[in-house]
Amino acid sequence: MIPALGNLIMTTSLRHILRTLSVTIILTILSISLASAQATKVKGRVVDASTGEGIPFAGIYFQNSTVGVSADLDGYYFLETRDTLTMLSASILGYEEQVARVNPHRFNEINFSLKPVVDELNAAVVKPDDRYMRSILRKIDEAKSRNNPERRQLYSCDVYTKMELDITNPESRMISGFLPKEFKFVYDYMDTSVVSGMPFLPVLISETTSKYYHRKDPPSNREIIKATRISGVDKDPVLAQFTGNMYVKTNFYDNYINIFQVEIPSPLSSSGMTYYNYYLVDSLQVEGRKTYKIRFHPSQWVSSPTFDGEMSIDAEEYALRDIHVRLKKGSNVNWVRDMTIDVVNSRLADSTWFYKQDRMYVDFSPTMRDSSKIVTFLGNRQIDYSNPDFVTTFKEDKDDISAQVKAGKDVMNNDEEYWQSVRPFPLSEKERGIYNMVDSIKNVPLYKDVYAIAEMLVNGFLNTKYVGFGPYSSLYSFNELEGGRIQLGARTTKDFSRKVRFMGYAAYGFKDKTFKGGGTFEYMFNNQPTSKLTLSYKHDAMQLGKGPSVYGSGSLMSSVLAKANSQKMSMVNDYALSWQKEWSQNFNMIFSLESRRIFSNPFVPMVSRDGNIFNSVGYNQAHVQLRFSKDEIVTRGVFDKHYMYSKYPVVTLDLIGSTKGIGKNEYSYFRPELSIQYTLPIPPLGLSKFNLSSGTIVGKVPYPMLKIHEGNGTYTFSRYAFNCMNYYEFASDLWTTFFWEHNFKGFFLGKIPLLKRLQWREVASLRAAYGTVRRQNNGIIGDDKSGAVMLFPEKMGKLNRPYIEMGAGITNIFRILRIDAFWRMTHRYEMKDGVKVPHDNRFVVTFGLEFKF
Repeated sequence: MIPALGNLIMTTSLRHILRTLSVTIILTILSISLASAQATKVKGRVVDASTGEGIPFAGIYFQNSTVGVSADLDGYYFLETRDTLTMLSASILGYEEQVARVNPHRFNEINFSLKPVVDELNAAVVKPDDRYMRSILRKIDEAKSRNNPERRQLYSCDVYTKMELDITNPESRMISGFLPKEFKFVYDYMDTSVVSGMPFLPVLISETTSKYYHRKDPPSNREIIKATRISGVDKDPVLAQFTGNMYVKTNFYDNYINIFQVEIPSPLSSSGMTYYNYYLVDSLQVEGRKTYKIRFHPSQWVSSPTFDGEMSIDAEEYALRDIHVRLKKGSNVNWVRDMTIDVVNSRLADSTWFYKQDRMYVDFSPTMRDSSKIVTFLGNRQIDYSNPDFVTTFKEDKDDISAQVKAGKDVMNNDEEYWQSVRPFPLSEKERGIYNMVDSIKNVPLYKDVYAIAEMLVNGFLNTKYVGFGPYSSLYSFNELEGGRIQLGARTTKDFSRKVRFMGYAAYGFKDKTFKGGGTFEYMFNNQPTSKLTLSYKHDAMQLGKGPSVYGSGSLMSSVLAKANSQKMSMVNDYALSWQKEWSQNFNMIFSLESRRIFSNPFVPMVSRDGNIFNSVGYNQAHVQLRFSKDEIVTRGVFDKHYMYSKYPVVTLDLIGSTKGIGKNEYSYFRPELSIQYTLPIPPLGLSKFNLSSGTIVGKVPYPMLKIHEGNGTYTFSRYAFNCMNYYEFASDLWTTFFWEHNFKGFFLGKIPLLKRLQWREVASLRAAYGTVRRQNNGIIGDDKSGAVMLFPEKMGKLNRPYIEMGAGITNIFRILRIDAFWRMTHRYEMKDGVKVPHDNRFVVTFGLEFKF
């Protein structure tokens, strides 16, 4: 099953959503929806009247209905319903039944104190029956091919999705102190969470109707958004892709539920007995069919995130009728203090089972303490399925190559009459008023201020209506070539144009006393599928052979954490024209033309074999990048497209050809390179990421045009660079590189009592490179086999044997920090003045920031 939207957005598309929703930032990260404000909500505890201890598995049901739950191991329960039911009973074998009156359509807290029936039964002890439960679970597993809708050859259905984002503790000084008196009416719309009992105020609501299509062979999943409305934000069709069903539904027939990039074992998993203890607590009649009521709790020694809850299983067809789960308290999932999921399936007329409703509740909080009065966010999502069709499927037009989620430009232009006709249930008067209330919040000064600050923190630019200024991280930096450097940039916003974007910046170095700058023009022919033209120019200092950094190039943080005497920057003039084209959902292309000239300086000298100095070298290249993927989830901004996740390998082929022009010292060559990226979940052992690439350069070129292996001249963590390798340390014209990192997600540390509460996560990595340099490109100083047009810089060599470094680290320190230690396993010594000495970078510690669930 496709991962939850929360997984996706926290990686790349988060920037666009946060940019658009501002104060509701972490909100849309969730992509989760509305629980009715007018439902009857009840929470409480069932205890033994004589001891005061909680009674596990006690049944709490509304009389004359099938609406109910069983208490957890400590006797706590919560439930809600839209039905007008008023009498709630609690009962269990060995105790007298107790009944309490409930106030409908509001929040209730009702605790039960049950009296033991001593004369009838002294004690009732429920124990897990592994043999019987193994039999039931085996039959559930055997029946999945019949009961799991995703295993049908094809189906389509109508989907209604409702989402809500709420602020808790809205009466705190942090909120009420900045709210003008004329907006105090918003407190009339406060409600109480049935899960946590916390008061909350809605700040964002969305409704979406769509048509969902599924095909098993060949595999295809497509969602067509028919209508969307989002209160609290401006009408933006781009947001429609995040409000449907595609990214957020859960299927408990899968062995693992992927939520926020966390693989949580399903209670219906084939290996469920490894993670859970099961209890058959009841057998009852539901719609005239015998149904098992089964509770499950995490096994004692399981340290990975798991669920706690109960499920109803049809005793004849072993189908899942409904399931209620709650994330195990203390699970190693960042920013999530609590989470519940409720799924209901229904039996159709043809005796098959299909989705009916899927609800999710998440409490997002920077602190895990239940007693905290800090302002946090509650996300609720409800999906209702209707009109399943097992014959009709999506008719794919050969010209329709849009992504898995398609939203037209007019999806947000629907009136209230339309929404009343498509909702599975009508809104109450209070719920209808919430839309107007949420829209009114946009006029509150606090909202606007937080909006601007949040935008700047996320995308680096301080936006006015038509122009944004930034990025703020590059306002000041320093390096050995430029000394201190100041920079100011600007770009147009989507309010200026949704077709055209201009960007530019200017910088000045106080040491080299040189002005730098650049500009970019983008024209968006089409957003979905992507077709974009980009023209750019740059005259600036660049670090060739630099791996990607979390802080980016030219930032103050990269300057502060730079290794001593490590930077070897070059002035570069660069002209580029590129066209990005999405040919199909699984095939993307970028075609570009680039003319670049690289200038010599004392840090990066360019000297010929006979001692002459090159002032500069250049190339004029055509570059075709072909990207092949399968079932890859993408998110789309107004101008940008982000690749999010695919459970299959992603293959990229780069073909680069350069020819001599009219400029001096220009060279011709051909450079093909193939790379494969793959993300492999291995629950409960964590997640592995692989990156393998190979390439070659055909032609005689100076060293700036060789493959300069990615070094790291800073103490900042870089995922796809060699952290123990210096800049300009190795070059190749035939090479292979391999990067592997595995995050154990606390599998080992979570079993150590003193460390478990810290929720640290262990990582291990291996990085390797192997290559060679042909004689015609070998510019190593003092090498008899050197035949290159240009000598290599001092200490630059070739990989005559593989370069390998290994790393181990701890992530999730304070939830955002990671510290890694890397060791060189090869090339551990270097020559200095003819003497073999240990390399300075045999061991390196790096620091990085990671924002992950």
